[in-house]
Amino acid sequence: MANTIDTALIVDSVTASTQTVLGKRLAALRLFSRDFSSDVKRAGDVVQVKLATAGSTTQVNPTAFDSEGTSTLDNAPVTLQHIVQPFGLEYADIKNGIKLEDLIKVNLNAFSAKIWDIVTAHITVANYGAATVTAADSALTPGSAGIKSLWAGVSKSDEKGLVTNAGVYANFIPTSTTSLPIADGAYGFEKGIHYASSFNGVANLNAFACSPDAMAVAAYRPELVDETDYMVVQPVQIESLGLTALWTVGYYKSSRKVVATIETMFGSAPGIKTDTLAFSVSA
Repeated sequence: MANTIDTALIVDSVTASTQTVLGKRLAALRLFSRDFSSDVKRAGDVVQVKLATAGSTTQVNPTAFDSEGTSTLDNAPVTLQHIVQPFGLEYADIKNGIKLEDLIKVNLNAFSAKIWDIVTAHITVANYGAATVTAADSALTPGSAGIKSLWAGVSKSDEKGLVTNAGVYANFIPTSTTSLPIADGAYGFEKGIHYASSFNGVANLNAFACSPDAMAVAAYRPELVDETDYMVVQPVQIESLGLTALWTVGYYKSSRKVVATIETMFGSAPGIKTDTLAFSVSA
């Protein structure tokens, strides 16, 4: 029997895998101020992400009630980049029964790691000051002085979140039924404890606590010049985030290759740099 390419199966696979993998790997993006949309943008486009930077003056025993106050709403300009994760199959692979679905999850993981590289590249001494904590992964445990210091560094926020590398995150995984689950509110972090698959920025970064206004992130759908060039064009919006990833699958008759891409327009920028982010380095 000749090998065939089941486009319906590919659509089902990419949709389910994208929701599962990116929903987990990129979950911590919800800690930041964000502008995620399914609208189309191009590389180099600038998106203005809103940041509420100051509230109005609180009044005591006012005599008039028609004042709108002086709240401050600023914008952080975020320049979008076209993030593309390509992968595919040679003709020999297809003949040997290898399917595109076999490669989806590993490439989604690589895609999410690149997103985290872009976001954490902004975590530098120049942007947020010196490290609040210097501690090995093994020392950042529930209730440790290091975790308490990270919490204190962003204590003014009521939407604190903690993002760690895998080594630190493993310290928080419950080991018994009486252990505190890793959920929103755990250990004083209202937006939960998360891990990132890749860290960039300051050397030896292993954890950071933040409030939403510390970072601005934006994601939009990429533009395709001619969608008829592909067997599959499937946008997938991550339900838990609102981020849209675009899948394309093309078949090239001359080489008999099948090539897929997962793409998004993504960018990030520092937001408010004072009292909004505290980080730890391992050495």
